[in-house]
Amino acid sequence: MSIWVDANGWPIPPTVLLGCLVAEILYFRGWRLLVKAEQRRTARTKTHPALISFVAGEYQRNTWLWRGTFFLGAIFALLLASSAPIDILSSRLLWVHMIQHLLLLVIIAPLLVAAAPLLPLWLGLPRWARRLVRSSAILNVGSTFHRLGHWLRQPAVSCVLLIIGTWVWHWPALYDLALTNAAIHDWCEHLTFLAVSVLFWTQVIPSPPLHPRLGYLGRAGCVGIAIIQNVILAALLGFAQVPLYAPYAHLIQGPGGLSALQDQQLGAGIMWVFGDIPLVIAFAIILYQWLASQSDDQEEVIVGGKQRA
Repeated sequence: MSIWVDANGWPIPPTVLLGCLVAEILYFRGWRLLVKAEQRRTARTKTHPALISFVAGEYQRNTWLWRGTFFLGAIFALLLASSAPIDILSSRLLWVHMIQHLLLLVIIAPLLVAAAPLLPLWLGLPRWARRLVRSSAILNVGSTFHRLGHWLRQPAVSCVLLIIGTWVWHWPALYDLALTNAAIHDWCEHLTFLAVSVLFWTQVIPSPPLHPRLGYLGRAGCVGIAIIQNVILAALLGFAQVPLYAPYAHLIQGPGGLSALQDQQLGAGIMWVFGDIPLVIAFAIILYQWLASQSDDQEEVIVGGKQRA
């Protein structure tokens, strides 16, 4: 059996392809409207003496160009994670399965949050669909979802859900169940990883209209918690004396000549190193932003003191 296509002859599941296509159409339909609006705003401010307004308009337009790039990156990573080679090999090799999980947790989720998809997707919807959503808001359905979203986006809740969602699906009983049941693997395990990681990354990366609820140090603390729990889980897997997952444990020698225990140790190493790299980068950026804000505050104090003098 070829690893390049699944049992139905598809290199990528058609449901994933269709979902990505619809998301791209809606996102870039709304994205184009936002970029054009910023271009018009920039054109109006070019003749205005306030240079700051012009610079701000250019910044907003360039920001949306970057966000479109992030969205494309998230879609590409999702297609890669869902592709037949990774999906088939993940059922035979734990380290490949770990790569699939890391793509969801620390690649797709932060790119998706950085793309700020809510406003473009909303503007990309047909008018009748937006009217339907507004009517649901009148019926208090929308307010219920808003209250639920507001509660879920509390920093403590987001961090706890990330830990629970990650650890629960690495518990051997549930991990084995996901490996032996495609529906649970695709629609429960992977959707859980994506949902809890997106919630977490909204505490770290601004994603208008959503913004982090904590200051720089609080956000750095959230990232630090994510790093610590990832290291602990990877260490538990890597230093285990026996294979923990039954579907891999029965393999005397898996593809590539690895034993089940060596495969598990390699997967743990990938989780430990490559799972922490995006988090460490995020931690460093937040720390840099905090130091820059402290420097700006000191300059304002010095300038204010000179003016009073």
